[in-house]
Amino acid sequence: MRVSRNAWLAGVGLLASACNDSGWEADEESAQLEAADDITTSEPRDRAAVLADEPPTSASLSPLSSPFTPGSTVFAVLPDTQYYALGYPGLLEMQAWWIAQKAEELGIAYVFHLGDITHKNTDLEWERASAAMSLLDGVVPYALVPGNHDYGPSGAATTRDTGLDTWFSFADTAAMASFGGAFEAGKLDNTYHVFEAGGQPWIALMLEWAPRDEVVAWADAVMSEHPDHLGILVTHAYLNHNDFRYDHTDDLHPQNHNPHGYATPGSLNDGEELWQKLVRRHRFVMTLNGHVLGDGTGYLASVDDHGRIVHQMLANYQMRALGGEGYLRLLELMPDGRTLHVRTYSPLLDRYLVDADQQFTIELDVD
Repeated sequence: MRVSRNAWLAGVGLLASACNDSGWEADEESAQLEAADDITTSEPRDRAAVLADEPPTSASLSPLSSPFTPGSTVFAVLPDTQYYALGYPGLLEMQAWWIAQKAEELGIAYVFHLGDITHKNTDLEWERASAAMSLLDGVVPYALVPGNHDYGPSGAATTRDTGLDTWFSFADTAAMASFGGAFEAGKLDNTYHVFEAGGQPWIALMLEWAPRDEVVAWADAVMSEHPDHLGILVTHAYLNHNDFRYDHTDDLHPQNHNPHGYATPGSLNDGEELWQKLVRRHRFVMTLNGHVLGDGTGYLASVDDHGRIVHQMLANYQMRALGGEGYLRLLELMPDGRTLHVRTYSPLLDRYLVDADQQFTIELDVD
């Protein structure tokens, strides 16, 4: 039953207050991130927009009937939850709880986290993130990749030290029926997962921030061992918000926050390098990444070496009020196994974003 709008909005205000932890530090990464960090004050600057009497034209209240088709398969995508872990842990819990509650009804086959699980790579943030994601345990399988903020002191990615393997159990992940393997035993930075969806075998390849050359070589071998599986590449930084892949050799297009601009040790690969060394060579039908600011969205369709289309998608909501307003991506694979509806939904606001870059339909090249 739908509650009255005024009562519901009042509840949102109470939840936002309850989820807010003060004491965030300004991030020096960019002026835009500094602006995003302003939401960490005791009265977030964009709360008025969240609780406005009229939603923006880009948002639509959830319809009374579900827009999802019975018999379809859904992939839930969580981008850049770093500010939730830092200051609004209740919002990540809400996202995970909503997914768990809707898993059977919507046919949610997998949950993919796109990285930047935390903001400062601290034990407190990891504790909050692991507690939230544990709501999915035994309900729906999930896989994570670390982002740049998940590495190094204060999340600066100056080392590849992360709390991921301390706060998320490798043994529990490896015990999932869909778990395929890992680049390094005992570490979740690079893993792959195999499952069935839409009548087809799938493989989700989860790669670390700025994958090292040896990781890319491992991923190439894994895909070669699964030539009949439809591939999903999940990594934190790949496609930019200008609809071009990150390419540190490209002097014509902005490369803000390209992995090569960080002090992460070892070899690094950006989006274009991953395309050339890995994606174009195998049967990937889509790539998913977060990381990028701007409008936080991007889409690119490219033809691989076998003449098949690869759909490459960016989604990131961390710049919005409350560190993202609870928005996540829902990818609905229709019963035909090829039509994919992309939707952007907030369990907090019970709203869909309906702009053309937030809600669209693509046809997967599955033949």
